[in-house]
Amino acid sequence: MACDNKIDGEIEKLNTVLMKGHDEVMPKTMAIADVKKDLMAASEKVSEADKAVALKLSTDLQKAEDDMYEWMKNYGVAMNDVKDKNEKLKLYTELEVEVKKLTTDTETAIAAAKKFTEEHK
Repeated sequence: MACDNKIDGEIEKLNTVLMKGHDEVMPKTMAIADVKKDLMAASEKVSEADKAVALKLSTDLQKAEDDMYEWMKNYGVAMNDVKDKNEKLKLYTELEVEVKKLTTDTETAIAAAKKFTEEHK
């Protein structure tokens, strides 16, 4: 029973971390469409080489957005469908690593796209 309570506590703690991670990155993810729109507008009047850069930046933005939605799907499955507590703890631990990477990747992609847009106004 004590082991069960310990796992429950760890799951609860990780769930709080995961929700916080989600709440930090989700608004950034939701801003990607506007960042991408600005990026594409800026890329219309640049050289072919810069168009290739803009395409890469756009792809990075799309990947960050797609990865966030995939993470949310996986989190939902772990939270709602996984009943085995050890398995849930394992999945939550993996999701914690992923949400940190997601945050970094999203921030990096947005910053690079905004920089390109500013430089090519």
